[in-house]
Amino acid sequence: MRKMFVVLTLFVLVFSLVSCQTTETTTSDLPVDAPEADQQETEGIKGVDVPIEILGVVLNMDHTFQQQLAAGWQLPIEYNGQEVNVNVSVEDPQGNIEKEIEITETYIGKGIDVWIGYPLNSAAMEPLAQEMSEKGIYMITEGNNMPYETMGMVTDERDGGLLGGQMFVDWWTENRPDEVPYILVLDDPTSEAFQRKPDAFVEYVTENMPEAVFVGQQDADMTVEKAQDIVSTFILGHPEMNFVFCGVDSNVIGAMAAIEAAGRTDIAVAGCGGEDNVLPYLYEPLTPEKGGLAFEVAYKRSAIEFGYLMLTGAVQLMMDPENADYNIVDIGFTALTRENVDEFVAGKNVWLERAGMPLLDFSN
Repeated sequence: MRKMFVVLTLFVLVFSLVSCQTTETTTSDLPVDAPEADQQETEGIKGVDVPIEILGVVLNMDHTFQQQLAAGWQLPIEYNGQEVNVNVSVEDPQGNIEKEIEITETYIGKGIDVWIGYPLNSAAMEPLAQEMSEKGIYMITEGNNMPYETMGMVTDERDGGLLGGQMFVDWWTENRPDEVPYILVLDDPTSEAFQRKPDAFVEYVTENMPEAVFVGQQDADMTVEKAQDIVSTFILGHPEMNFVFCGVDSNVIGAMAAIEAAGRTDIAVAGCGGEDNVLPYLYEPLTPEKGGLAFEVAYKRSAIEFGYLMLTGAVQLMMDPENADYNIVDIGFTALTRENVDEFVAGKNVWLERAGMPLLDFSN
């Protein structure tokens, strides 16, 4: 009887040890990411059951274009006939690269699926772009292409500058053929991609109108105030100046204010963007001396439509990356003059209405 008891005890001990080993082996053989997979199943499908988390970073909300770009990011969107669950957080670094880096780092920590916006400095943003790439966060850029981006701007700002140069040569030849053009260029060399536009303008005019004189090329920081100060200074220091080329429309507003304050009805201005606040100038005639807003190098698509295209790209990447349109971030340029401004405004109003924003009306 004692022998039978000992045998039974040994059997129980052996069975317990085998059971423990089996349990430990099974646990260690599980995939490391198994809990995450279970969590994803619990949470649901991105864009359907749970929102696609997107960080949208504007250049500077002081610009009408950036305000409307952000509006395009926040429009409802469908994919294959079904509304997509999207949450877009819009942030404004106010043109400061340190703030842009801080914002991006914060949202990477919170957890995002897509970063869309304007990298103020590609070299400074590259480490974060690499980190996002490694973490599977898509990056869609507008206006400043950079390493590790998933989608980038197809439109080259240089093309806008070349178009501006061509428009200037044609406009000056038609309107002021007996005068020598003395040109001030307002740019922003801290913004890499943007700077390609004013530089291309200078290049084209230099090659195609050698008699033209450039009295200066100044960093106006894309602001109204700085443009006004620079133009006011050049009116005094270079009274021969008779044309100002602005790389962005906020500079047009500042330049026009300085010109009007000085009473210089002979100075003509050209801008880039076709933003709402410069369009009234195209509904006004030129002065007898051919001063005023000469023309605009406008974007072919409205800022709202462009923002919506970026959002569409983000959704495509999340829902079906293999079939996404990697050339969707394309805004293009168009020549905007008094002859076609009505058509341009009508196109803008289509997207303003879609975004629930006030329509443009220059009938008065």
